[in-house]
Amino acid sequence: MIKVSDMSKKYGKKTILKSIDLKIKEGERIAIMGLNGSGKTTLGELILKVIKPSSGTIKYKNEKIKRNATFQDGSFDSELNLYQLIKFYSYAFGVKKDLYHLLKDFELDKVAKYKFSKLSGGQKQKFKFLITLINEPSLLLLDELTTSLDYIWRNKIVELVQKYINEKKCTLILVSHDIEEVSSLCDRVLFLKDGVIEKDIDILNNKNKLIDLIKEEIINNDSNI
Repeated sequence: MIKVSDMSKKYGKKTILKSIDLKIKEGERIAIMGLNGSGKTTLGELILKVIKPSSGTIKYKNEKIKRNATFQDGSFDSELNLYQLIKFYSYAFGVKKDLYHLLKDFELDKVAKYKFSKLSGGQKQKFKFLITLINEPSLLLLDELTTSLDYIWRNKIVELVQKYINEKKCTLILVSHDIEEVSSLCDRVLFLKDGVIEKDIDILNNKNKLIDLIKEEIINNDSNI
């Protein structure tokens, strides 16, 4: 479905990713993990074609595939309320059906008239994920999905993602530090180090592989994953 060939990304003189080769099958659920600054978010953005590579190529089998993303640092117009933001993004994606029921699904209906800037960190994170579902994407990038969420809502969001990707046969790219989240949602893990894919591991039938990988990286590095 997606083929990445000899792809690199630079910002000025700084090389973020080096000569990445990668194939992603339709419906595959992949986690991108690694130390801070290893290029996780950049790789996700490149795969989704949010940004362009400095060299190399990214090809989709179907260039018209619907895609969407939740980014860790993403935000919205802080002066619009949630009703207005849903209306805006529905128009932007050409979606005509009523989507306001999603606010209730995410327990945001009681703050629907609040400006985005007035929401708590957890409410903002839930709304970001809500917006990614507006166009019913077949390729979904989630960057630090459960940041700022309490334990209960972390589990709820993971369940919602599982339900969505199972129903839609969606391809998932998950950027995360959370072992439990990755174990629940993904069947393959890419571990980045110094701008390259150091390890590409199938964890579908053996979640312990992920635990062993994390332990190894903690032992070998001074920083936390």
